[in-house]
Amino acid sequence: MILTVDVGNSRIKWALWQSEKIVDRGVAQYEKDKPVTRFDQLFSVLEKPFCVFAVCVAGEQMQRSLSEWVMQHWQLETQYLKTKKQYKNIINAYQQPEQHGADRWAALVAACQNFPDTSLCIISAGTAITFDFVEKNGQHLGGYILPSYATMHVALQADAMNVSSTFDLQFHQQCVPDNTDDAVNQGLHILLQAGIRELCQLAQNRMNGPVKIILTGGFAPVILAYPDMPVMQHEPDLIMQGLYNIMAQQENGVER
Repeated sequence: MILTVDVGNSRIKWALWQSEKIVDRGVAQYEKDKPVTRFDQLFSVLEKPFCVFAVCVAGEQMQRSLSEWVMQHWQLETQYLKTKKQYKNIINAYQQPEQHGADRWAALVAACQNFPDTSLCIISAGTAITFDFVEKNGQHLGGYILPSYATMHVALQADAMNVSSTFDLQFHQQCVPDNTDDAVNQGLHILLQAGIRELCQLAQNRMNGPVKIILTGGFAPVILAYPDMPVMQHEPDLIMQGLYNIMAQQENGVER
């Protein structure tokens, strides 16, 4: 079996693969000063995998913590995905591909493989909300990054002394808010709704022909609940699929 791990800025996701299919998976929030505790909770019950493929966008310390845990418990080297200029017919638009997050690259590759000969707008909604535009021939055009609801909420609370609100991931269609709590929360949701809708329309304008919108990430269910949004296809395993497909192909003799 092969274990794939996606260490984001706020969550750790994992999937266990056998015969090219996910047979088990898990996800958990983590505290950056206690990653080993979360690794123990997530992985100690798993049977030792054949190899471990990972993508980590949470910094060198988190990557080092994961590598050390895997080596200590399973005596395996963790193999990390790095963004490349090209994978098969998929060409990255970044002049410095290493600046394009490896999680975005994994999602982009998986989306292109799942929907060949289709122009794509790939949205990965986590701590940040990223957009990648890809022509149907595999040419990546680049993309955009928006702050997520949680990021904006924390920033507003920190910078505006007289603005205080609870954390509310639900978007409520209602009259104009008459209290600060709803004013903040619903204002942030409306801002995100408008920004996401605008960038999806921009993708349609930039590429010839129809564009398929692919959505992944932990914040995806909230986006899907927004009213008056374009049609989106929810692919929760997109990053794991891309990570697995790229890394397993690179490894000679890997039992897929």
